[in-house]
Amino acid sequence: MLLLVAILWGSSYVFAKLTIQAGMHSGVINACRGTMCVIAGYLIFHKQINKMTWLDFKLGVLMGTINFLGYFLQTDALRYTTPAKNAFLTTLYVAIAPLILWLFWHERPQRKTYFAVALAIIGMAVITNVANTGLQLNFGDFLTVVSAIFWALQLIFFGKYAPKVSSPWVVIFMIGLCQGTFGWITTGLFERTNLTQIHWVQALIPLAILAIVVTFLAQGMQITAQQYTDATSAGLLLMLESFFASTMSVIMGYDPLTPQLIWGGLILLLANAIMQVNFQDVPFLRKPKFQE
Repeated sequence: MLLLVAILWGSSYVFAKLTIQAGMHSGVINACRGTMCVIAGYLIFHKQINKMTWLDFKLGVLMGTINFLGYFLQTDALRYTTPAKNAFLTTLYVAIAPLILWLFWHERPQRKTYFAVALAIIGMAVITNVANTGLQLNFGDFLTVVSAIFWALQLIFFGKYAPKVSSPWVVIFMIGLCQGTFGWITTGLFERTNLTQIHWVQALIPLAILAIVVTFLAQGMQITAQQYTDATSAGLLLMLESFFASTMSVIMGYDPLTPQLIWGGLILLLANAIMQVNFQDVPFLRKPKFQE
């Protein structure tokens, strides 16, 4: 199930790019996908949603707001960068999360975190080609890195607070509600003049896939599946999202298959794998136990 989630999440970068090519901006994309998610969620899980508690509502608004900011920045970044770079740079959230836990929750990171963060920075430098161009991040790359901070926050809040809600589908419903609400507000304030330039027929199919399959179904599957597997296995499987995103982006012609893309992506994946693996569970790395 988690492997299927990774494939769906990976495909979302290309579908988001297709909606942008249809003339949509980030605000209206998130507004429409959030609205569709709310409608689908309520039609299928209205019994659980009708029993929403005050705690469910508060945690749902918190996690929904974080989710919207991550999606908004990540989607807007696709106007300036490619799906593969967007996907790979997003994986920085796995290295960022422990640092946020240390700063705000005083949970000291493991020693491997420092090495993983250094690798992630090197990977980002390779994939954005700063060695040749200097320290000049593409604006889309910069937005993607900022969005990774919000994905790190979502990872933290999902782990700490999602188990306290009455149903995972209540969380998904609230995420869709916040995404739709904030998306329409953003559209009304900043994107009204763009609405007449949108090719709605061209945008409808990828938008529906983003809303129902990626936002609603995949996130619900993730929360459900993680009840039956350990965190390391889940993290390693979900990390394949960037691999599937880049593969689809190259196939669709958005990205050329360059050495920078391959090596930078592999380094970022290695950094994330280091963050996920518990080296004390690796047999040949265990410290020997001496018997008296």
